[in-house]
Amino acid sequence: MAGVALVCAASARAPAQDSAPNEPTSQPDDSTEVVPGIEAESAQPVQKNYFALNELTAVLGVEGSAQRRTVRTDANSFNFSSFGRRERITRLEETLGLEGSGFIFDERVLQFDAMVQLGLSQERYDVTRTGRNDSTRPDGTLMEYDLRLRAFPAGKVSATAGASQLDDRLPRPFLPSLDRRRERYGVELFYNDAKLPMQLSYEHLYDRLSSGVRDLVDTEEQGEDTLRYEATWQPTDQHSLSLEYEYERRNDRYSGTRTKFDTTRNYFAINDTIRFGPKQQSQFDGFFRVEDEQGDLARDALEFAPRLRLQHTDDLYSYYKTQYLKQSYGELETDTHRGDIGLTHIWRNMLTTTGGLYGLQQNSDRGFDMTEWGALANFSFRKPHTGGEFSTNLSYLHSESRTDDGRQGGVVVDEAATFRDPLPVYLAQRYVNRIGILVRDSEGPTFYIEGIDYWVVQLGDVTTIGRNPLGRIRNRQTVLVSYTYRTFDNFKVERDRVDLRVQDDLTIGLTPYYSVSLQDERLTGQDYLTYTDRNINRHRVGFSYRQPRWSVGPEYEYNDDSIDPYQAGHLNADVILMQAAPHTLSADLRASYFDFRGNDFLQHHFSTLLDAGVTHRYVLGERLETGATAKFRYENDSLFGETVGVDLRASMTYRIGEFSFLLEAEYEMLDLPSSTDNSAGVWFKVRRTIPIIGQQRRS
Repeated sequence: MAGVALVCAASARAPAQDSAPNEPTSQPDDSTEVVPGIEAESAQPVQKNYFALNELTAVLGVEGSAQRRTVRTDANSFNFSSFGRRERITRLEETLGLEGSGFIFDERVLQFDAMVQLGLSQERYDVTRTGRNDSTRPDGTLMEYDLRLRAFPAGKVSATAGASQLDDRLPRPFLPSLDRRRERYGVELFYNDAKLPMQLSYEHLYDRLSSGVRDLVDTEEQGEDTLRYEATWQPTDQHSLSLEYEYERRNDRYSGTRTKFDTTRNYFAINDTIRFGPKQQSQFDGFFRVEDEQGDLARDALEFAPRLRLQHTDDLYSYYKTQYLKQSYGELETDTHRGDIGLTHIWRNMLTTTGGLYGLQQNSDRGFDMTEWGALANFSFRKPHTGGEFSTNLSYLHSESRTDDGRQGGVVVDEAATFRDPLPVYLAQRYVNRIGILVRDSEGPTFYIEGIDYWVVQLGDVTTIGRNPLGRIRNRQTVLVSYTYRTFDNFKVERDRVDLRVQDDLTIGLTPYYSVSLQDERLTGQDYLTYTDRNINRHRVGFSYRQPRWSVGPEYEYNDDSIDPYQAGHLNADVILMQAAPHTLSADLRASYFDFRGNDFLQHHFSTLLDAGVTHRYVLGERLETGATAKFRYENDSLFGETVGVDLRASMTYRIGEFSFLLEAEYEMLDLPSSTDNSAGVWFKVRRTIPIIGQQRRS
């Protein structure tokens, strides 16, 4: 009956609407029959949604892990008896979460993506040490969240905000994985304008790394609060002026120590760029920055550096640079004035010739004064031929430096050094004050700790830094070293250095090359200390041969360094053993043999280094994926002993519909001359999603 009434009511109203579409609809009188709950659709007002949940998904999860680590040191002159330590960690977590996205008020006003996860955790830690056993069960609750907001995403003024907490794992080669907890929240405001875009942001970050044991082993914490403002004024296509201000507060605690470092930094910089001349190829840059730090490891800087490039012809340009830099590090302050001038010519896009002069003067209030000047020339040639492309590069540098008002000390800030096993790195200056050495990561503000991450060895007037295999510094990693050193009056150093590299990239995949570095150093004014001239005579010759599925590259290296001379042979190879779906299997090899001639401080010794690895991947559609890697390291030094490392990792991911399963396992072993470190771990994660709004179930 309701259906019949609906049809009758609709048919009774239809003629009136069709006959007089532009007239107001007549209102029913008291005698008009109205069917309850049925109204004309055109008479309903449009409902505006001020909140919409486009997607909503429930997530059920179970995660667990079991880890075991054993560390043992042998008896030696510093430890009369051996020391052993065994750690066992088990963890089980059950979680229930929600993931969703939508908007508030309007999609053009405020969009959001949100994830929240609550759960329970059961944990157990067992630590067995020589003469002591500890066991704890810190069961409890856990929460993980991720919220992201976007306000007025297409507006003149837009904003984003976010808050998140992340719990994950950080694998380390030849060392146990670390547990990471990262908390982050912040907000960004944008002024979107073609002439004057601006950005204001604030971010808080707390990052903690730990092996899970309730002591200082492998525990590292980092807290950071950053307020940043950036603006760029672009009145014309040829002129731009950028401004940057940053306030940063840092709190750090490094592994193996309870010492905390607190630093506050204010940074302000202006960069003005003007392009002019034909085709706007000439350019002037004016750069100014102020950096003020307070607290631990504080450094201050004031810099003004204008730069000018003049494009004379399409093939010829000159450059002019000046710099004033004032730095404060600890109790030392330095003022540096530097000037550079150069000329570059390009001939037929084959030969690039550059010549230049530079000079600098550095004054220190509590140290020495230094004056230096130099001349440089560089020739780069590249020419294709029928069989490939030939290239060569030749550079020459002459420099002279003199110190005055010495007998106190000098300072070096952020000297770059790259570790390459088994070689240590050598600091550029002599008679370095060991206590004042600071080593930090070149890609961030992380400082490394002596005795935990690296060792310092002084060989006469030369200072070397060696990498600790158990520390956080990786092989072939570049670090920045700051230190102070002793100087003396009227000390003069002259250097002449030549670097040459020649190579031919042949189309058949063969690339032979040869490089040489020659340095002649002359020191005068050695009235108080005996310095050793740093002469270099280094040659490298080899080739690489590449094919679609494999490559090989042998190299011979001859280094007649006056500090630590050696000869070495290297071999690099990699091969794809299988590349047929669903399998991929590859292997790589890095081998080196060093013959160190020895000097007054180190006797003649040999060193062999071998790194080999195999990687396998199996992908069966979207449902199943497995992977495994095996790495092996062998190092044998006739003077320092033998080191063996093994790193095995395997993982499996299985997905079917809304269900996914992840399993990971790893084993690491590092056998050092005086200690061994073994660890094994298994991790699994089960996830089941339940679509509620806006998603289709996957088959």
